Amino acid sequence: MKCRRPTNTFTFLSLGLVVFAYLVAGCSKLDELDETPNLKSLEDGFRTSALVGYCTSLMVSAFKGETLPPNASFSVSNKPGFSGAGTLTLQATKTNPIPFNSNVGKITIVGLWDGQKSGVVSIILADFDVIASQFQFRGMHTLPFTEKNGKIEALYAKQDIVIGEGSDTLLNLSLTNPQFNTEINRLNSPQPTDVFIAASQNVWFLSIDRKNTSSPSDDSYSVSGGGQIAEVRNSSGGVLYHAMINTQFAPATCANNPTSGTAFIQNIQAGATIDLGNIVIEFRSTCDGRAKVIVATGKYIGSNGRDIILNWN
Repeated sequence: MKCRRPTNTFTFLSLGLVVFAYLVAGCSKLDELDETPNLKSLEDGFRTSALVGYCTSLMVSAFKGETLPPNASFSVSNKPGFSGAGTLTLQATKTNPIPFNSNVGKITIVGLWDGQKSGVVSIILADFDVIASQFQFRGMHTLPFTEKNGKIEALYAKQDIVIGEGSDTLLNLSLTNPQFNTEINRLNSPQPTDVFIAASQNVWFLSIDRKNTSSPSDDSYSVSGGGQIAEVRNSSGGVLYHAMINTQFAPATCANNPTSGTAFIQNIQAGATIDLGNIVIEFRSTCDGRAKVIVATGKYIGSNGRDIILNWN
């Protein structure tokens, strides 16, 4: 008995179903590799760096007796062993905002100064929100700075960040001279030049160019470093880390985005070493609130070569 050959209609129908099933499965896999990159960790690091840079520049003006903006006031205090000490109260408003932070509220900066070029500040955030986190961002503790080559060099690290704790102790910045010198020596740490290294260090280096004026409104900044300000998770369950290398921004020139430098996002499976995706972006001077994706892997591979919207203004 001979087997009958299937009709052409049946053959084409079967083939069509196979192709359709393959395409559906393929599209599902492609969707997994086209996840929109989550920039929350990077945004937190950038906004925090802008805040730290602005407050440090303002405190230098206060220590030097320069004119302060109308929304800031400075009171001198006596700290034995230091040429300068005091508390600066800053009211961030819509007309006098913190760079790249649209929120309003009160910020208190406490500082010690050696009377020459170096100092240490603490930043207390009362009702001012820098990042959206599960726990409130209370402030920053013992941030060293020094003037070098016409610029202010500053640094903050993970251990300086106060989240979910009371901020009352930050108001009492009390350091012995050896402790003060230890803080200043932190500035001698080598700055990262590789995004992968920076993402694991949890240290951010700032350079602030004051343009030879006392007003912080025309300052330009550069930041290199990275890690995690607060724990940020992606929808995939991954923990997000970030890095910035020579990322430069000048709010008076461009308030939409950094204008040069490189940034990096790493998405790692929580509790494991599974790499869910990396993305490297390049900032540009177009001031359009966007950045260019240079390299993307894993879940972000579909973003290769695309522009990405920042929304950091």
